[in-house]
Amino acid sequence: MISERRRFWTIFALAATLYLALADARVFFGGNDGSRWAQIEALVDHGSPTLERTRFARTVDRVIVDGKVYSNKPPFFALVGAALYAPLGMLTGWRIGEPESAGGIFRLLTWFLVGVPAAWLVAQFDRESHRFATLTLRWRTALTVALGAGTLVTSYAGTLNSHVPAAALLFASFAALLHGRPAAAGLACGFAAAIDLLPGLGMAPFLAWAAAAGAPRHAPGPARFAAGMVPGMVSFFAANFAVTGTPLPPKWLPGAVDLAALAGPSAAGVVLPEGVTYPLEILFGPHGLFAVSPVLLVGAVGLAAAVRRPPFGGRRLWGALAAGLAVQYAGHALVAGSYGGWAYGYRYLLPIQPLLLFAAPLALAMRGGRPVFAAALPLSVAFALLGAHHPWPPGYEQKSMGNPVADRVRNPIGANAAAVCVERWPGTALCEALATRFVSADGAARARYFELYRYTRGDAPVRRGSGR
Repeated sequence: MISERRRFWTIFALAATLYLALADARVFFGGNDGSRWAQIEALVDHGSPTLERTRFARTVDRVIVDGKVYSNKPPFFALVGAALYAPLGMLTGWRIGEPESAGGIFRLLTWFLVGVPAAWLVAQFDRESHRFATLTLRWRTALTVALGAGTLVTSYAGTLNSHVPAAALLFASFAALLHGRPAAAGLACGFAAAIDLLPGLGMAPFLAWAAAAGAPRHAPGPARFAAGMVPGMVSFFAANFAVTGTPLPPKWLPGAVDLAALAGPSAAGVVLPEGVTYPLEILFGPHGLFAVSPVLLVGAVGLAAAVRRPPFGGRRLWGALAAGLAVQYAGHALVAGSYGGWAYGYRYLLPIQPLLLFAAPLALAMRGGRPVFAAALPLSVAFALLGAHHPWPPGYEQKSMGNPVADRVRNPIGANAAAVCVERWPGTALCEALATRFVSADGAARARYFELYRYTRGDAPVRRGSGR
C-alpha cells in the first residue's frame, strides 16, 4: 500500500497538473482578475501604486480617489504577485502590457498564486481525512476528487482570484488546530485575512475559540492563536500603506468612488442584496452553494452530525467550526449582494467550502449517504468544469450595471453549458434546447449573448450593438 507521504505528494502533483491545464493565458472581462493584473503591472513595470498607465486601467473593479485610479482589491495579494512577476518578467522577457507575450505571465503566475495553493489544499484535505475511522480508502479518494474537481475551487483555480488561496489558508489553519498547533493556526488564518479579509477575519474568532480545546493553562490556545495572526495582519496593513500611504485599502479611503459598487445599493464598497429571498438563493438558487456543488450538501449533513457526536477533536472544535461557517453564510446573505457580480456560482463562500466538505465522512456513514454522494459527485464535477470554462460569465447584475443581453441570463450553469455546447457542437438539437432554456428563446438575442460570452472570456472581439 502507498505510504501517506507518497500519497500526499502524488495527489498534490495530480491536482497541480490539473490546475496548470486550467490556468488561463487571458484576462477575463469581468474585472476581478484584471484589477489585480493592473495592480501588479503598475507596481513592477511603472513603479506606481496607481493604475492609469496599465493595460487594464479601465477595469470596472477600480477606485477613483482625487483623480487617481486604484484597484479596489486589498493590495497584499497583488504585492505577492508583483514579487513573483518581477524576476519572472526579467528571466522571460514577458510583460503584462504587451499582448503578444503576456499570456505566458498570466498562465504561469495564476498557477503559482492560485493553482499551487489549490493543489496543496487538496492534498492536505486528503491527508487530514485519514482521521475518520469509518472512511475507507476508496471513499476517501472520492471525497478528495469531490473537493479538487467538483467545487468552486476547480472553477476558480485557473483565474487570478483571492478566494482559492484564502480557502487553502483557512483549511491549513483548521488542520493546524487538529495537530494542536494554535500559533500555526493563527499564522495561516492571519494570512488568509491579508489575502481575503472578510473570510479570514470572520473565521478568526471561531478558530481561536476552537484553539482553547485541550490547551494547557500556562499557554492558552486562543492567546497563541492571536499571536500567530499578527504577521498576517501586519502584512495586510503594510501592503495598504505601500499602495495608499495609509493603513486603509483603496476602497476605504475618504472620498473614494468604487465603480464596482455602483451596481446597486451598497455599503463599504459592497453591493447589498436586493430581496428577502436572497439568503435562500445563495444556497439553492442557480448561483447557490448547493446548486453549483451538490456534494457540499453531504458535507453540511456531516457537519451537523459532527456537532452532535464529534468524530475526534471534541465538541468545542466542531461547534466552533459550525458556528464560524454559519456566521460566514449569514454575513454574506445579509450584506453581500449581486451574487459576486459576473461570476460563476456564489464565489464569496468559496473559502469555506473545503471546511464544509471535510465533515462529509460522517454523512457517508449514514444510511443512504453513499448513494447520494455517488449521484452528486459527477454532477458537481461537470458543473465545476463548466465554471472553469468561464469563471466570470456575463449574467444578471443589479440596476446601474445592467446589460440588455446578459440581464436575461440568471442561471450560470445552464448558460455556460449552452455556450460550451454551441462552441463544440453548433446547430445540434441539444445546443438549441440549452440555449433556448437558459439564455433566450429569441435567436438573435442568443447570438448576441454568445458573442458577449466569447468576448468576456477573451476569445473574440465584440461588435457594436452586442450589449456591452
